[in-house]
Amino acid sequence: MRVLTALCLSLFVSTSYAVCDKNADKLIKAYPKQLAACEDNYIIWHNGEKQIFDDGREKNFKQLLNEPDLEDMFKTPYPVGKDSYAEPAFNSDAGRFRNEEFFKRLYGQSSKAVKQQLVPIDWMPKSSNKTVRMTGVNEVAQKLAQVSTELDELPAEFKKYLIKTSGTYNWRVISGTNRLSAHSFAIAIDINAQMANYWKWAGKNYRYQNNIPHEIVEIFEKHGFIWGGKWYHYDTMHFEYRPELL
Repeated sequence: MRVLTALCLSLFVSTSYAVCDKNADKLIKAYPKQLAACEDNYIIWHNGEKQIFDDGREKNFKQLLNEPDLEDMFKTPYPVGKDSYAEPAFNSDAGRFRNEEFFKRLYGQSSKAVKQQLVPIDWMPKSSNKTVRMTGVNEVAQKLAQVSTELDELPAEFKKYLIKTSGTYNWRVISGTNRLSAHSFAIAIDINAQMANYWKWAGKNYRYQNNIPHEIVEIFEKHGFIWGGKWYHYDTMHFEYRPELL
């Protein structure tokens, strides 16, 4: 009886979180060129490699930032719609939990590998003569070009937020951490930092702040980019390509 009980307990432990849920389906739908399926708690890549979806661990906020599995990337739903611009709840940072292994597999394991995939984009050509670079993987550059075209059609009062940009590709860690920035994978763009707000700039006196018009945000979201202004740890200049969250 003890042996049978132990066996049953072992089976329960090994399979209690071995499921592929709707969030796994969102990953596969968002990245169909690289991801084939989710089976027995593993994401299956088209090249035959496997990556665990849910490691079964309960994590605090710091662990979610530093040690997320694929399932953890969906811990906080990304808000959309007219009611999505309210001040975010404490530690509500939809999109900041990034599994680094996943993004390296998608976009490149090194700075050199990512650079080889960069595509130049004429940024808002009706309004400026600037060029930015984003990865061509998963048509991210094409999506940003579509964003650029729509932003270019906005009224003149919006251009001060957009014509000057503050960076796209940059292989680097996030300040004060060991985590690679989304800019490392050339999937993020910062619009004019002089018109934006960042939580660390507030110092010890945290207060949510934003000056970026919603019209700009909605164009980016339409093409698969999330906005850092919907994070408790806000970064309102920041947009990154994360279609699985939208």
